[in-house]
Amino acid sequence: MKRVMTMAAAIVVGALAVAMHANAAVQSDEARLASQNSAWLGGRSNADAVINALRTGNSVTLVTQGPNNTKSIAGFTAQTTLTTAEIGAALSSAKSTLARMGIRQPSAEQIQAALIGGEITPAGGKPKLVQGSVALRAEPTPVAAVASSK
Repeated sequence: MKRVMTMAAAIVVGALAVAMHANAAVQSDEARLASQNSAWLGGRSNADAVINALRTGNSVTLVTQGPNNTKSIAGFTAQTTLTTAEIGAALSSAKSTLARMGIRQPSAEQIQAALIGGEITPAGGKPKLVQGSVALRAEPTPVAAVASSK
């Protein structure tokens, strides 16, 4: 009986160690993503908040510094939860969308639109409607759509 209890305890401790290691790996990946994206997202606090919101499906408020010491504020609630890899892809896609429009230091509103969809007006340009990189990932794939309709 003592041997069974010892084995059970060892299994529980092993399972906890694996879970803690997996959680540490996710946090490490999220920290890496935040570091890689903090410049264009308006700072580390914005990057951390966006990544957390996309991972958990919670709300986020972005604040960016504009010209002449103006502030831009925008927020959204993620409509789905994403994996760390999906978050990385969504952020990369949003950054690319803005870069193609000539926007390197986006306002909070431009970041919001690039992520969840909306209208973006580049400097000196006319407004352009974008779908948003998170919205693209939230849509079911054709195979998943067919499977869920049965």
